[in-house]
Amino acid sequence: MRIMLDRVTVHHVGNEREPVMVIDAATGAVDALVDRAATRATFAPAASVGSHYPGLLGTAPTAYIDGLVRDVLPLLSHHFGGQALRPVRARGNFSLVTTDPADLSVEQRAPHVDAADRLQFAAVHYLCAGDQGGTGFFRHRATGFETIDADRLPSYDAARRAEEDRSGDGYPGQGDDPAFAPIAQCRAVRDRIVLYRAALLHSGLIARVPDHADDPRRGRLTGNLFLQCAVAA
Repeated sequence: MRIMLDRVTVHHVGNEREPVMVIDAATGAVDALVDRAATRATFAPAASVGSHYPGLLGTAPTAYIDGLVRDVLPLLSHHFGGQALRPVRARGNFSLVTTDPADLSVEQRAPHVDAADRLQFAAVHYLCAGDQGGTGFFRHRATGFETIDADRLPSYDAARRAEEDRSGDGYPGQGDDPAFAPIAQCRAVRDRIVLYRAALLHSGLIARVPDHADDPRRGRLTGNLFLQCAVAA
């Protein structure tokens, strides 16, 4: 599997002009990946591994994750600061959203960052049909932050504690949110990869939880990559 690097669009979002990279018709391998998820992956509730993801996480092939790392690394080096990067560690999985909006936890009702680290990156590979929402990016209204790094984290955490769960009902991006303002969104398109800095406030945009949500062939199946980088010597 190779990512089609001639199908890359880079958007600079929000006041901070953070890059968000979209790769369409990225791999041509969606059918094989869905079949692998449906027949060979082992899924478990995300909470069982300490994740707030609203559903199930499944094992993804090592070759798939390694291929994503190999192909996105030059893009990261070019578009996220213009300096050569090297991979430090990577993890990836399949994901299925299965949690009804009424059952979301406090943490799941608000946008989040995956890491307060500007050298960690996240990718979402849509393996589902195009009616499964997308990925949204947000600004925290009280602080004006769109990215949360180590320097900003203490003041951001303090502001969030003061808000006492002033977040919207249901999934982020559904209606007005008193704590977060949307700044951009990328629609779910089959075989689209969305790549962004893990420190950028984001969330899945999920209009509905599909019937048979736990079935990789019918649910909101994505491949997910989390890649820690360092500046190359």
